[in-house]
Amino acid sequence: MPDSSWDQAAPPPPKKGLSLFGKVAIGCGGALLCFLLAIGAMAWVVFSKATKALDQGWAELHTELRSLRTEQGARTLYRENPGLAQNYPTEEEFVKASAAWRAKLGDIPEKRPELKQILEGKAPGGITLRRRDAGGRKALSVSMRMSTGATLTVELENDKLVDIQVD
Repeated sequence: MPDSSWDQAAPPPPKKGLSLFGKVAIGCGGALLCFLLAIGAMAWVVFSKATKALDQGWAELHTELRSLRTEQGARTLYRENPGLAQNYPTEEEFVKASAAWRAKLGDIPEKRPELKQILEGKAPGGITLRRRDAGGRKALSVSMRMSTGATLTVELENDKLVDIQVD
């Protein structure tokens, strides 16, 4: 007959639930998921702000290009953008320069190219963006090849138009 006694300890019951390693893995996975969600949210905010700024800049570029097509439009553009006086000291000089550009100006689409195309340099019209920050001044230069073969270059400092060139 087997030795048995009421005071012998019974084997422990099997554990239910996750092991310590499982609990740590779930905690780390949750933390990683929260981190990725936060990074994704920040990227979305940056992308949406960049898209909004590009839409606004494109609309301004489109308006300025239409203004350059007439003498009165060029005069209005000069008066509304005092920074142009850096490169064109008088309104008459600017109007004279814009008259020479009219034949070279092509059309630009009302809707801007996709941000990805612009950043990769594959946008129609060969659009290039250059940004500089120097001495508290933010400068942005936008160059675009027109359908006529000329290149339109627009320079902004602190979101104000300071130069237009058509080569």
